[in-house]
Amino acid sequence: MAVCAFSKNTGVASGAVGVLTYDLEQEKKDADKMMAIMFSVPFDYNIYKNWLAVGIFDNSLPCDKELYKLMYDKDETTFKRVKAAGSSILYTWNSVEIRATMSSARAAIVEVEIYDKC
Repeated sequence: MAVCAFSKNTGVASGAVGVLTYDLEQEKKDADKMMAIMFSVPFDYNIYKNWLAVGIFDNSLPCDKELYKLMYDKDETTFKRVKAAGSSILYTWNSVEIRATMSSARAAIVEVEIYDKC
């Protein structure tokens, strides 16, 4: 099990957004794919909502602002995105299955489970 935490400064008019990646390795093979998790927790809930996305990408793709923008704004081709309100995502790529949920709270909690169906 891996745990990761992100936080924002209290009393500041900003939210917390980000993307993180994990290399996916097959037995006795180097990783050529990665799992990406995108999250967005806004400051102003009158305009924005919490968003969550997960997907599989080539690991040559940098984990940066461009990957975040791709997963937040663009068409869902290699990932799935949901408005986080306790909704869950089920994303499958080959034998890999990703299950993810995110709460709609200001101190949102994201849970991600990954399974190898081989």
